[in-house]
Amino acid sequence: MALLIAGCRGPQGDLTDGSETSDGTSSTGDGADAGSSDDGTSDDAGELDPSTVPEPKAARLTDLQYRYTVLDVLGEALTPAELDTLPTDIPTGRDYSTTVDPQVFNSNYVLAYAEIARSVSARLDPLALVEKHGDCVELDRSCRSAFIEGLGRRMFRRPLTDEEIARYLELAATIDSIEETHEEHVVRGLVQAMMQAPQFLYRLEREIEGEPGALRRLDGYELAARLSYFLWQSAPDEPLLAFAAGPQGDGVFDPGAVGAHIDRLIANARFARTRALFWGDYTLATRSSFATADVQLAAELRQSLLLTLDRISGADGNPEPLSAVFSGHELIMTPAVAEIAGAEPLGDGPEVYDTSQAEERLGVVTHPAFLASISTTSFVGRGLFLSERLLCQHVAQPPLEVEEEIESTAQATEGMTPREASEFRMGLEAVCLGCHTQFEPIAYGFERYDLGGRFTLTDAQGRELFSDGVLPAYRERPELVFADALELLTQLGELDAVHACFTENMTEFATGKRIDPTTEFHELTTADFLERGQTFDALARAVASSEQRSLLRVVEP
Repeated sequence: MALLIAGCRGPQGDLTDGSETSDGTSSTGDGADAGSSDDGTSDDAGELDPSTVPEPKAARLTDLQYRYTVLDVLGEALTPAELDTLPTDIPTGRDYSTTVDPQVFNSNYVLAYAEIARSVSARLDPLALVEKHGDCVELDRSCRSAFIEGLGRRMFRRPLTDEEIARYLELAATIDSIEETHEEHVVRGLVQAMMQAPQFLYRLEREIEGEPGALRRLDGYELAARLSYFLWQSAPDEPLLAFAAGPQGDGVFDPGAVGAHIDRLIANARFARTRALFWGDYTLATRSSFATADVQLAAELRQSLLLTLDRISGADGNPEPLSAVFSGHELIMTPAVAEIAGAEPLGDGPEVYDTSQAEERLGVVTHPAFLASISTTSFVGRGLFLSERLLCQHVAQPPLEVEEEIESTAQATEGMTPREASEFRMGLEAVCLGCHTQFEPIAYGFERYDLGGRFTLTDAQGRELFSDGVLPAYRERPELVFADALELLTQLGELDAVHACFTENMTEFATGKRIDPTTEFHELTTADFLERGQTFDALARAVASSEQRSLLRVVEP
């Protein structure tokens, strides 16, 4: 599938001028976007349905993105003391660490950013900074303007405006006017100011430029920031900023060059940050207690799960289709985790275990750590998580009027097996039945896995547990009848709905926003993911290349 980016897809979905050719060059022949106006927007953007693009929201740099940006731009890793100062972003529910809506900003952030800016700037070498960002060989007032422009371009991910340059020059003069200050104090003061500026702390886009409610194409700098904070969790590097400037240096980028930059970002070691963050959030591994008070065991469960997903993703150079999450035959486990899985330990550390002959383990979903990360055996808890994350079958919050009924139901089902409690709920009024019959049945196949992911035929009271069930049809997905978890997972791994759900999850991770999975954008991105080979890298490429990623909906000032 050709790259879906600015100027590459017409309003009827046909490929038009500006599409990427097989050799990665622009089909326009001159490297320019044939469908673009002077301001970098595409003439056909206005013909697309604005409702298919989420409303713009300024995203604050997450704690990880802040750390990585400081490291990549200024070359300084935050110290343990600075990390303790920085508030941690902990996602809840189905959210990712990158989700924008629940982000907060309060005095704790203000104080943290100020303290970190002071301590980081104190460690920097002022001369090295002006050499790198101002192309100067010594600390001198004559270098200030060039230094401000060079550092600001990296910190703000775009060229500074004349007004911004004037403001920082005024700040430099103010610092210089203080008794016993030197040019190195000016340099450190400018760094501190930029590190606390909204243009650095937030990923800002020009969402009020244009007709409110209409769509416009991103300029090169906006697109570069979206790509780098998706694929690297950090700011654009020099090559990406050069691409953002475009052939004429005006921010009108060459769409034919986008694919090569996406490939370059994914091939870089920094892409491992995105891979680790996505899987950690996807499985809850980064925030789960794994149903144990044993800190060492929790650490081994987390390590085993993420190493398994890293292996599937191709961290070792041999990527597998993401259907392996459902139907793969290799799990990485430490000896303690292997014991939970019922396997004979192979060594002292993490090892690859072949589960092809196991009767109770298939794919990552039956990894003890995956099940323990959910920390529940309830059909409600497991059903909600598995339906939301694996099938993208989202369940609305129960109406307020049934909250008391939910509480009484919990009391009535106390002491029942998960299946008995579920069957009890299936007999409730339609207001509850409609939802529970959709999300609980997927958990039926996992009744024989306890809270820690151990397989057992009976519960703690010796009562028999079962694993059969029927997963109702949903949208385009057919009804699935299964005898156990392995049969259920085998069927799921073959469904288009599962691949579409991977696309939805990755798109929400990339954008920080909930998306509409019924749009053509989503269908095309999923098709691109499948065509590229269904691997983790293919998924990231498809999402990064989606035309939706190059569009912004204009809002009222």
